[in-house]
Amino acid sequence: MRRLLLSRLPRAAGGALCASLALCAGLALTLAHAQDLSDASGFTVAGTVLNAATGQPIARAEVILNNDRAQLTGGDGSFSFDRVSAGTAALAIHKPGYSGLGRPGGGFHRMGSNGLIEGPPRLILVGPEMPSLTFRLTPLAALSGHLILSTADPADEIRIQVFRRDLENGRYRWTLADIEKTRSDGSWRAAGLPAGRYRVEASASIDGANDPENSDVPVWGFPALYYPGTTDVGSAGVLILKAGQQAQADMTLVRQRFFPVTIAVHGMPDTPTSFEIADTGGRSTGLPVHFDFRSGIAHANVPHGSWTLTARAFGATMRFGRTDFQVAGAPVSVAITVAPIPAIPVVIQRDFTASSDGSPRFLNGPGMSLVLAAADDFAAGGGITPLQPQPGGESPGYEIRIFQPGNFWVETQNFSPTYVASVTSGGTDLATTALTVAPGSQPAPIEVTLRDDAGTITGKVDSSSPGGGQGPGEEPRVWVYAIPLFPTTGEVPEAQLQNNVQFSLLNLPPGSWRVVACDAPQEIDFHTQEGLAAWSGLGQVVTVDPGGAANVELTVIHGEVSE
Repeated sequence: MRRLLLSRLPRAAGGALCASLALCAGLALTLAHAQDLSDASGFTVAGTVLNAATGQPIARAEVILNNDRAQLTGGDGSFSFDRVSAGTAALAIHKPGYSGLGRPGGGFHRMGSNGLIEGPPRLILVGPEMPSLTFRLTPLAALSGHLILSTADPADEIRIQVFRRDLENGRYRWTLADIEKTRSDGSWRAAGLPAGRYRVEASASIDGANDPENSDVPVWGFPALYYPGTTDVGSAGVLILKAGQQAQADMTLVRQRFFPVTIAVHGMPDTPTSFEIADTGGRSTGLPVHFDFRSGIAHANVPHGSWTLTARAFGATMRFGRTDFQVAGAPVSVAITVAPIPAIPVVIQRDFTASSDGSPRFLNGPGMSLVLAAADDFAAGGGITPLQPQPGGESPGYEIRIFQPGNFWVETQNFSPTYVASVTSGGTDLATTALTVAPGSQPAPIEVTLRDDAGTITGKVDSSSPGGGQGPGEEPRVWVYAIPLFPTTGEVPEAQLQNNVQFSLLNLPPGSWRVVACDAPQEIDFHTQEGLAAWSGLGQVVTVDPGGAANVELTVIHGEVSE
């Protein structure tokens, strides 16, 4: 038909039409070439940042692409980057008052400010037909309060300590989350706190100049107080903060008489020394202690109550002393002996299978790591040195040194191809019972049994679940955890998947495991029945035999699983 119409046109008209058709064809080629150039130069990555608690857009959030381009979101929470090369890119997002997604540098890390655990930046697959992306930032909480003094004086520059109930290596303990000081009107504020459980303490303060050696001058001050108004940490109130929540913690401090405490110090070497007065819960009161090396006498002023005095001397050999005392309306004299802290022997038994030639396996070094974590709330210390060969001991003898006596959980980490089969001390199973190191005593050796017949768990995540997507957009992530259903000093093995449904967990002690897949990182209490109950019915339970392998198929659990 086109040929027939052309044949009926005058030559001039036909020539003009041919020229027009040629021009159109040229324009089409030019546009197609321009589209090719546009594709070659990149694609648009656009999206929105929302408040995870309210669903509202977040304005002026910093969005960083690949650590080399950044912009702030608009009033509607939107952002857009043009000319982004095809392939995998990383987005980090931050806004004051919110927990961020990855750090601004675009790298990977675990711990952020205020103890916040931040994951890696969000990975996206850039390509044709890019979808609009949506990211959610969790708002942080805040605590504020007002201190009132019974004397009606300004409550200025009084230290406020905020403690958070954290899960560390599978066990809960109270850790210091923030330190603030009151303003001249007694007000204070601790912001940037993640959701959780909190306690608040107002530290002790003493009126005016304090000369502990002058017992003739009465000393007055304000003892440390826990919210809502107790000196006993065991009776302290717990504030439960949700994401973005604000809470108030007001207290009234009552002025009291502080009484002189004279301390005779024995065994103190001529080395740097520190003294500390703690309450019945083990928390430092912050009360000053003045020590005179020449006389060997220390002085302090302490209010009515029960207290613990500790002394530490730092040097080639660390020394420690402790004494408990009471103040009941009168001066007190006590004595404390500072003695060297003995190293704890660690004896490693290697229960290995034979090599292929029938000879026993040989292993250099201890074949595992071991640390001591304080088992008491607020207690300091733990293992402060790695396992070291025991001086003058016979192989495989090692030792570990501690900062101060106390109660400690033993935590171990396996080194392939071995695993920790048992840890005991004096016949006590340290997988279920804390190690007690008493002041001035030589603890029984820690006895570790290593084996090399570890097992493996392999598996895959349902490809229809997050973690199986392959198209443009955010690349889903999945965390796979093997929760031990038996007492252990080890960690929870985990694997992180990115656009991959297959996983392997290696070097596992034999026993029963609950294997779960989650679309968010989890903190797991695997040492208590209450913690394990939170995961009941989730994932898949398998048994790993010595030297054996188990296989699982998992669907993804959404969100955070809590007790």
